[in-house]
Amino acid sequence: MATKALLCGSCGFGSDEKRCVKCGDPFGEIPAKLCDSCGFGSDGVKCIKCGDPFGKVPALLCGSCGFGSAADNCVKCGGWAS
Repeated sequence: MATKALLCGSCGFGSDEKRCVKCGDPFGEIPAKLCDSCGFGSDGVKCIKCGDPFGKVPALLCGSCGFGSAADNCVKCGGWAS
């Protein structure tokens, strides 16, 4: 089961909350995922940008980075996340 990728309050603050975590596009709308390995245990709540252990803001992908089956890939390692 895939884990939702998260950002900490600093990395996901203000308008950064809607930015694509891969390319920085300001129109993030697709939830980013982590595979079982990258989201295992406490890694599932770490910020995927800075590693802060208090990830609370959902990480998003823009339409280009999350197009088609790319939305089902782990945002960290690129492996299958669904």
